[in-house]
Amino acid sequence: MAELKDMGSGKGEGLQITHDQEQARAFELLSHGEGWWHAVKENPKALMWCSYSLFSCIMWGYDGLASSIVLAILKFREDYGTFAYVKDTNEFDWVIPAIWQLGLGAASLVGLLVGGIGAGLIAKKHGRQLCMALSYMFTIVGVFFQWFSAASSSKHGNLPMLFGGKVLTGIPLGVFITIAPTYCSEIAPLPLRGATTAAVNWSIVLGQCLAYVVIRQTQNLANANSYRILFAVQWLFAAIGLGVLFFFPESPYFLVAQGRIEKAKKNARRLYSKNFDVDGLISSIELLLNHEAENQKGASYRECFRGTNKLRTLIAMSTFFIQSICGIGWIIGYMAYFLQLGGLGVDASFNVTMGLSFVMLFGNMVGWIFVERYGRRSTALNGSVALAVSLLAIGITGCFNSPSAIWIQVIFMAIWSFTYQSTIGSVAWPIVTEVAKSSLRGHTQSLATITTGIIGAISGVSLPFLVNPDQGNMGGKVGFIYGTLLGLSCVGVWWYYPETKGRTFAEIDRLFEMGVPPRKFKETNLDD
Repeated sequence: MAELKDMGSGKGEGLQITHDQEQARAFELLSHGEGWWHAVKENPKALMWCSYSLFSCIMWGYDGLASSIVLAILKFREDYGTFAYVKDTNEFDWVIPAIWQLGLGAASLVGLLVGGIGAGLIAKKHGRQLCMALSYMFTIVGVFFQWFSAASSSKHGNLPMLFGGKVLTGIPLGVFITIAPTYCSEIAPLPLRGATTAAVNWSIVLGQCLAYVVIRQTQNLANANSYRILFAVQWLFAAIGLGVLFFFPESPYFLVAQGRIEKAKKNARRLYSKNFDVDGLISSIELLLNHEAENQKGASYRECFRGTNKLRTLIAMSTFFIQSICGIGWIIGYMAYFLQLGGLGVDASFNVTMGLSFVMLFGNMVGWIFVERYGRRSTALNGSVALAVSLLAIGITGCFNSPSAIWIQVIFMAIWSFTYQSTIGSVAWPIVTEVAKSSLRGHTQSLATITTGIIGAISGVSLPFLVNPDQGNMGGKVGFIYGTLLGLSCVGVWWYYPETKGRTFAEIDRLFEMGVPPRKFKETNLDD
């Protein structure tokens, strides 16, 4: 392990191997030799706590989808909207004004940005447990505002109150997608690190599936409960999350960084089996963090853009940029609404969207295999190319106004859904956590979350005016915009994306410090 030989104290020991280095080298050799099935059998507790952190991302998917799919409920549009002229049908219908669609979408994104920035700062100093506790409290209060914003016999729906509730429930979204992948990457065994962090997106999709199931059952209720129940389900998520949070073990990486070595060892014993090499793990973390401390001024957002960290941060941020320009906000958020505008009935549109959500859930599970078998770089590149083709195909079919064209678009949406979840939707999460330095992992994940918020805000501003029948009314032709942007991004993926499969965090640090071009990581041998 050449990289361990170079990670001494920085005082000229050369090739002298210390006891800690010997322990760390033995631990990493053992990790490299472990198979995925053995890792599953030997580390059930670590995987269980990974699953708990992933549970929080179910809320992310649920709330994120509920904010947009609620537009497809007629009762919601009647209670909060206005009566407007629809060009395609030459009739008047209930429509949420585009400016308020923009505002409600922006509310969640503002919260997401605040949560992402806050998580990067608070988790580094106080740990993830406090961040998650605060986030669940924000969820409870935010849903309270949403629930009481609903219309009643004596008042119209209160859009400003709904907006405030969306901001509050948006804050936990930024926290959860910042904390969950970094926690999973730190405690998951090496053979399962890619699949476990990729499962963040599976949890998000599961939340979206649950939102579809709830709305499918409640949409035809005659009163405000047709959409209010959709909001209230989040109280259940928060109650479960808070109930388990008391027992949540902080990551040994965080505890070592805080100088709490004995607590780090205690938590490692809670996380792993009795045969696990706790001393080797702690030694490898200490060496890695000490080496990084010698080469940077401290953990900060500014440090993320110094030296080789700049490239690593930009790679991480670009993965979420690509996720956002894949058309995820349009296809998932506006699918039912878009299909209804195209002529499908309410029940048919919800059946299609619910079916496609389960296609995505299965696709993400396939992505766990792709990430570990074909690697991060190949999965991201091939997936981006296939998605660009699918989006352009949707755009072409959107040029034809007929029932058959709508169903052809549905087919391409199904192809897009499976491809997205099995490729860039899955692989972005391990890429972000693996290219970041360990001491900057929270900050880097936070910057990636901010990227999602910014690009999502741009899409949120544009989509209501592109899709709404009283505005652009573009329909499937929106696929041309996303397909072109994604096609251009494929060049950057080919040139800059590294292969980090099977590499320890120390090895990834070494490759960047050596100046190896990211596209050549796979064939670079560090043992020479």
